[in-house]
Amino acid sequence: MLVLGSEDELQVLKNNLKSYFPESLKVYGAVLNVCQGTTFHQEILVDSWPSFQVVIARPQREKTSSEMNYFTQSCAVFYKDLGAYEKLVKDTDAINWKQEFLLQGLQDGVYQTSRSLAAAKHFSAKLVTRSQVFVLQNPLHLSTSAATSGLELKLSSLNTTHAALLNETWSIGGNEQSLQYLTWLINCFPSSCLLDAGGCPVSWVLLDQFGCLTHAYTIPAHRGKGHIQRVIAALGKKLQGLDYPVYGVVLEDNASMQRALQCLEAFFTSCFLFYDLHTPTPLLR
Repeated sequence: MLVLGSEDELQVLKNNLKSYFPESLKVYGAVLNVCQGTTFHQEILVDSWPSFQVVIARPQREKTSSEMNYFTQSCAVFYKDLGAYEKLVKDTDAINWKQEFLLQGLQDGVYQTSRSLAAAKHFSAKLVTRSQVFVLQNPLHLSTSAATSGLELKLSSLNTTHAALLNETWSIGGNEQSLQYLTWLINCFPSSCLLDAGGCPVSWVLLDQFGCLTHAYTIPAHRGKGHIQRVIAALGKKLQGLDYPVYGVVLEDNASMQRALQCLEAFFTSCFLFYDLHTPTPLLR
């Protein structure tokens, strides 16, 4: 296996991964972030080079924190051959099995294979969410103009003072780990929000370390006015200007968000994101 370190190698990989959209979107987004030089400290590993069967986007090993934060210890996987992925995870240290981590993939085999390997590594595996993947194909054509809601709102970007509010409203957040993670995302990546007259966000969306739209949310009192479409469209325009694919995930039972995305002419792919939490299990003595 090899960690790709040169810009030329990453560009070759990036061009290759485009041929495998949408299944490769998660690792493709991570490659883009590494090429952009973001401070999230990711690295891109392949099983072999220049011909490869498996790509893993993971935290840089030398930057790995001793603190247990499974949000930042998150890996994304894409494979061309499932057997090659299984062999890589089983026989090497491609994935860090020393602490709790999240595993993400847009292929069924990532979820199924990693769960079967977890027991051998003395880990438990729990499916946190299974979400459908969508893509905005023409974000530059989307409107970011305000709806006539009778309330003056300012289109802006998130800053770290907003992290606590985001943490309180995130369905998988609400703890110190998620607060730290959201703060890092705000610091490292583009975001979009609508601020009220007091400078407080009422609707927002941000980007994760895999180039995926995440935590799109509107405060309940401000729903039904098209705010979420406006912030997603605004961030989509930013991302397309940076040559990012504009994609995200939505829970299967989130009908209101699905309707909002349909208004943005989102394309719903056949892929699902498996968001799997791996936790060490105590050894019996």
